[in-house]
Amino acid sequence: MIARTIALYFSFLLCTSFAVKDNIERIYVKMESKQLQAGKTITLKSEICFEQNGDMVTHFTYPTEYIVVTNKMGEIKIYDPAKNTVISKQGTLFSTQSSQLVYFLTGKSNDMGLSDLGFVPTKTYPENNLIVSEWMHKVPDTKSPVVTVKLVHQQQKPIYMDYKDKTNSIIRKVFYYGYKQLNQFSFPAITTEIIYNSKSDSVVTKTSYNDFKLNAAATSTYFGYKIPVTARKLN
Repeated sequence: MIARTIALYFSFLLCTSFAVKDNIERIYVKMESKQLQAGKTITLKSEICFEQNGDMVTHFTYPTEYIVVTNKMGEIKIYDPAKNTVISKQGTLFSTQSSQLVYFLTGKSNDMGLSDLGFVPTKTYPENNLIVSEWMHKVPDTKSPVVTVKLVHQQQKPIYMDYKDKTNSIIRKVFYYGYKQLNQFSFPAITTEIIYNSKSDSVVTKTSYNDFKLNAAATSTYFGYKIPVTARKLN
């Protein structure tokens, strides 16, 4: 169950060459994610080790220990140290190139990576003290559940996104807030995401980031972590 939740977490929240600015070579940050669905809450705690070459290791410490290794190619490996087993997957959604950290620390927060995903802006307009932009696929993608995206900025910082399907119904919302300054970059230390599975069912995830450490201050045994060659493959 927890392994499946972790895989879904990477599918939705990292939707997660990494080319940060020259003055940021590595990042360490702690994360806590609380997911609420059908009245039940799942809490995940982890530490994230992010490197300039695109490698990222996420060490989940609660409720069960897992180690997730991802890279810019979209390869992901979920390792269970207690059972010495590993699950491998690959896909663009798992790429560190499309992670929230990259968007904000490479100057992609102006479009939140939508251009890289094949979206183009169709409308941009002011709304009080906000700037709203609407996006759609440059080339229609019948396989994608998302048809249009709305992105809202306040003082050049993203504060809200929503995703609509072909019926013009919102299927996902993301709120960005609690901004912190990291060198010359602003990063939202808190995000709240709502996934609508149906009109009566949704998954709400609140993710908090803290204890940021950059470059020489970013130290952890999980930088450059390698899954043991003895790990039993489950797929």
